[in-house]
Amino acid sequence: MTEEIAWYVELTVKTGQLANFLSLTGEMVAATRAEKGVLSYQRFVTEDGQSVHLYEKYVDADAAVSHLRRFVESFGERFASMVERRRLRSWCAER
Repeated sequence: MTEEIAWYVELTVKTGQLANFLSLTGEMVAATRAEKGVLSYQRFVTEDGQSVHLYEKYVDADAAVSHLRRFVESFGERFASMVERRRLRSWCAER
């Protein structure tokens, strides 16, 4: 039995960074499509462009950790310069 790993993140987009963030998100989605073990990878931007809601789900902890390592290496610094994290929730479920 494996445990699926998921998280939900709420972000605030820093002033003047929405266009940059949307561009970066496009790069992130394209890179994530090539990863194994990704079940869901969704981004939602509020109508006013100030908040972002992320939902990600992976087949197991190995897939989640692998994704996070790639994220930090490829996108982490730019991502952090554009947003502030407001909330993070994570959970796992046996399947």
